[in-house]
Amino acid sequence: MQKAGRRRWQTLVLVGLALILGAGLLIQGVGLLMAWLTPNAATSQDGKSSLTGTCTMTQQGPVFKQVLVVDGGATECGDLTLVESTLDVRGRVRGTILAYGSNINIAGTVNGDINLYGGAATLRSGSQVHGNINLFGGSEKAEPGAQLDGVMNNRVQPISLWLPGVNTGFAFPLWPLLVWVILGQVLVSLLPEHVMFVRTTVTSKARRSLFLGLLSLLLAPLVLLVLIALIIPIPLAVLIAIGLIAAWALGTIAIGWQIGDFVMRVIAPRHNTRLLQVSVGLALLVLAGSLPYIGWIVSIGAGLLGLGAVFLSRFGTRLYSQPRQPLTF
Repeated sequence: MQKAGRRRWQTLVLVGLALILGAGLLIQGVGLLMAWLTPNAATSQDGKSSLTGTCTMTQQGPVFKQVLVVDGGATECGDLTLVESTLDVRGRVRGTILAYGSNINIAGTVNGDINLYGGAATLRSGSQVHGNINLFGGSEKAEPGAQLDGVMNNRVQPISLWLPGVNTGFAFPLWPLLVWVILGQVLVSLLPEHVMFVRTTVTSKARRSLFLGLLSLLLAPLVLLVLIALIIPIPLAVLIAIGLIAAWALGTIAIGWQIGDFVMRVIAPRHNTRLLQVSVGLALLVLAGSLPYIGWIVSIGAGLLGLGAVFLSRFGTRLYSQPRQPLTF
């Protein structure tokens, strides 16, 4: 009976984790699909009434990694497609602007919608946009005096969950979760010994690792400023900064592996594989780090603990102390 009850709880926990991840992917996917299928609202009457005038230029084909300028007094007729480019509108554009990873600076008039996939759209003072601005991961900034007749639609919204006693929402960290899980699986697959040595150091010398991580984080900005001030060893400062980021990531993955190992041994010992341990542990760590108010404590605490363990184990190249139990890879 006890074994049956335990298996039932294990199944419920695994199903719950799968539902959390699946819900995040489903809602994000549905949001993107609806963004494509939902027709944009019509432009305002002011925009329609301002379509009179003479076309002075027409861009043929997409613009790749270039700077396109519509000077004051010029009128660009037709839709524009930009890829990793910059668009400066000082005159008038008649048509829809479709931009991928591009920057759009508007100081004139745009009669049409702006669809921005990454990058940024800036509406200068005195500019007019007679249409909608649809953001698919991009950003929009409007200076005082800018006019937007349509609406600004953020097509990629996080999942908002209300938590009792908390005044702010919980944004489901879909992309950080995916990035950390993939990075963790890659490191554990390619460098299992290094990650294991860091993980062992975390468990055996936790207080020392936390102290060294905090000390390293406090001294790192001072060291980098001194190196940059010397001008000559600027590449060295860059290498140190990259090393700190790599150490932080390695330590976080090692802690996630430890958490996942503990969780999987409790809820699903038969499925306690290395990659599943890393995936579950990092997912729980990222989710805990996204909690309002206390999430930053979890993220910084885990990062400092892992950072110190990385330095104590010399980036996972040796054991800082003998483990209590034989290591299993």
